[in-house]
Amino acid sequence: MERKIRKSFVITLLHSCVITIVVGLTACEGNKVGQAGADGDTLNLRYARNLTIVEYPQYIQVTIRNPWDTTRVLNSYTLVKEPQGKKGEVVVPLKNAAVFTSVHCSLLMELGCQECIGGICELEYIHIPYVHEGVKEGRIIDLGNGMEPNLERIMDLQPDAIMLSPFENSGGYGRLERMGIPLIECAEYMENSPLARAEWIRFYGRLFGKAELVDSLFAQVERSYLQLRKEASQAKQKPRLICEMPQSGYWYVPGGKSTMGIMYRDAGADYLFHDIEGSGSTALSIERVLDRALTAQVWLIKHHGPLTKEQIVQDVPALRNVPAKIYLCDTFSSGFYEQTPFHPDVLLRNLIHILHSELGIKEEKAYFCPLE
Repeated sequence: MERKIRKSFVITLLHSCVITIVVGLTACEGNKVGQAGADGDTLNLRYARNLTIVEYPQYIQVTIRNPWDTTRVLNSYTLVKEPQGKKGEVVVPLKNAAVFTSVHCSLLMELGCQECIGGICELEYIHIPYVHEGVKEGRIIDLGNGMEPNLERIMDLQPDAIMLSPFENSGGYGRLERMGIPLIECAEYMENSPLARAEWIRFYGRLFGKAELVDSLFAQVERSYLQLRKEASQAKQKPRLICEMPQSGYWYVPGGKSTMGIMYRDAGADYLFHDIEGSGSTALSIERVLDRALTAQVWLIKHHGPLTKEQIVQDVPALRNVPAKIYLCDTFSSGFYEQTPFHPDVLLRNLIHILHSELGIKEEKAYFCPLE
């Protein structure tokens, strides 16, 4: 009798496991990751790891994972067309947004939503004529410093939402958070691959009623990036590459798993610091970097404004011994920080043109140019 009971229990358990596996496999089929509910579908985000978008007939549920503690949620939003008075609700499409960063101002310009920019922060770092003209004419309000925005001006603006970048251990947003205005935490910069960062365009487009447009744009970016990566992989040589320059006694280099580290790899470079752990930048001693830099063939430097070879080596004369050809990206005039997060394929094309001229890949835009 006891054996029959055990046999029956085992059969029941196996039957339950089979059902669970079948349901799981079914949920992963097709273009959707799976069913989020009876009538909701999870968008198939192929690269972004900190973002989930679930589309329902009457609303869209967006969840942002905390990039500094991936077991927790950073924020969640319910995008609705008509207000329901629920927590985390954002009425879309946004028509009057406070945009704290230049990269998102640039994106709204590309999406044809420039009229939705009602207020900005850090005007001196935004190199968009439309924005400067709008501030001058009073159509766009200058909200001051992004870390300590002018709350009175925000109250006057009464924006539908505020787009800002979150930071680790920021301690929250204080009075800004208590104003009751939805705070859209734009955490795409914490993704650790170029396409993962770019894929956040699918979230931002849905905030402004541009779902079809952003899905199409990202598909184009993805297709272009993957094709360029494939072409770069066919190069016979991998030029030895270093990047950046010393600052305040240290040399900050991106880790091999950072966005730029992955970009250098995809461009077909032998990035000399690919073994540095982490997805951000690491401060190394100048001596440690120089030890490898003396074999480099290509040296990429980003700098806010023009730069000369003499300025590069003036504080560290030993840099004169680095044999690499220097390419400078003037971040002030090139639009590097505004454009490349959502168009990494354009930057990749620029890098491949530098590293593998023999492939005949033409630049769409030269962010990095030979240092005169």
